Amino acid sequence: MQDLARPRPPRMRRGWLLVLLTLVGCTPAAPSTPVVGDHSAAGGENGAAARTVIVAQTATSKLYGPWEFSSTASGVAALAEIHTTGLVTYDANGNREGRVAARIPSFDDGTVSILPDGRMRTVWSLRPNVRWHDGTPFTAEDVVFSWRVAIQPEILSSISPNIWQADIVEALDPHTVAITYKTPYFRALDLDHRNLWLFPEHILAEPFEGDKEAFLAIPYFTTEYVNLGPFRLVEFGLGEQQVFEAFDDYFLGRPKLHRLIIRTITDANTMLANLKAGEVHMISEKTISPEQAVTLRDEWAHTGEGQLVARQDNWAYIYVQFDPQFARPLELSRDPRLRAGLLQAIDRDAIREFTHPGFADTSGDTFVPTSDRRAPIVGEPFARYHYDPARAAQLFAEGGWSRAADGRLIGQDGLQVQIETRASNQTWAKEVALIADFWRQVGIDAKELVPSPALSRDSEWTATVPGVAIRARAAADQMLVSFDSRLQATEQNRWQGANYAHYASPRLDALIDRLKSTVDVRENGMVLRDAGELLAADLPALPIYFRTAFAAVRQGVKALTDDYTGIVGHGDMARNAHLWEIE
Repeated sequence: MQDLARPRPPRMRRGWLLVLLTLVGCTPAAPSTPVVGDHSAAGGENGAAARTVIVAQTATSKLYGPWEFSSTASGVAALAEIHTTGLVTYDANGNREGRVAARIPSFDDGTVSILPDGRMRTVWSLRPNVRWHDGTPFTAEDVVFSWRVAIQPEILSSISPNIWQADIVEALDPHTVAITYKTPYFRALDLDHRNLWLFPEHILAEPFEGDKEAFLAIPYFTTEYVNLGPFRLVEFGLGEQQVFEAFDDYFLGRPKLHRLIIRTITDANTMLANLKAGEVHMISEKTISPEQAVTLRDEWAHTGEGQLVARQDNWAYIYVQFDPQFARPLELSRDPRLRAGLLQAIDRDAIREFTHPGFADTSGDTFVPTSDRRAPIVGEPFARYHYDPARAAQLFAEGGWSRAADGRLIGQDGLQVQIETRASNQTWAKEVALIADFWRQVGIDAKELVPSPALSRDSEWTATVPGVAIRARAAADQMLVSFDSRLQATEQNRWQGANYAHYASPRLDALIDRLKSTVDVRENGMVLRDAGELLAADLPALPIYFRTAFAAVRQGVKALTDDYTGIVGHGDMARNAHLWEIE
């Protein structure tokens, strides 16, 4: 028992982790035989095949719209700007830039103002030459209609909370729209395609007035999709082989590629085999594990067949179930000492060393990315929880879990503590194995569960985890929606809430509201710091690391290599798809 409480020497820990990672990596996988490409899909017109790029993702696209693109796993959401465009997007340095908006509103020119009653008003000028894929001009009335869809209670999407803060959206003329917020709002200008998905009023106004479940089932959202992006849908292919052609009237100029195909290959090993064989030209982000990324990076460094690109991504953490109808063991949701014990039983540094070798900015001691100007203000609120099995045992004892003579950790019910340890998707398989093993060392019966790609996109399954689950969703203040008690995912809202943990803290809710209404960056950072301290004390989330997102592109395809590293927004990988080329 004394040995179990003593931290192992670093070299021993690394050796043990390497063995475990190797064992996990030996789990049988689907065959990695390349899928033979349907090159006829890229043919037809002269030269079309030569200007066709195939991009792979690991999940089937069920429909187009914010409801399907709420999860950033499997690479689906990252490709949205192939076909869909918002008011803004983000450049390679993370700065906002207008998309269908002609410019970003500003206090300097009066297009952002605080009204006498305390509300904030933003006035957006729209580009005059924007057309829907069916040729109909895009107008300010489409923005108003899209806001109505976004705030419809029956079909809320968890990725659109920014626009929910709007009090009034009105068209001032065909190319000017005013959005008035209830209070000053820090994210008032962050209206990319995720935060305000634009919909064509001339197509959807009539069906939207009817039953909302029936509304989402109309062909528009699958086979008849129309939006504003550089490529228009020509074949839905059951969401598994989506074919898009260049939209001649795209407002930033006709795309350089003729055709772009999004192909679903559910097994990451098979997808990589197709990439190496040239059957696909690119793989979307969040489709391969860090270990696979490292292997590909090193292989291509020698062969020159392509390039792996990487960027700092979301804050990865373990969330605990707080809803008593699902939570097991129940006391884990009620006692932060038990949650702190779980965290200090994990050697997070060793996990990072093996999962992200050679990649920078991976520490999970902060939840604010290095590119965020508020990062120095927030600091590292979770740095206090270093690896310490002895301290973990003490915290367990204080929370009513005791160590039996045979090494098992006994819960308040007199039985061994059992915690179902889930991955939110397949890319977390190794982390689940490592964390579960750390917990077994302190006497917990940790049950590992890694879902299929389809199950990982099932919001109900995600929101009803009985124990804990590993996920990564956003960072800084945008991560806090996952712990906002007003955004819980329930059966009543079709499991569309962002708060899968069902965590509820009036104090955190109040800080979230202050963050929204605090426009000054420094003052906002100080509020964010307070939120971080609350999270570090109550631990609804147990930090792991800052995730790194990877994508890959074959030699001969001009895409991603110049602008991917600086991406900060989710779903921005394809923001310059109109500039992609193939030799």
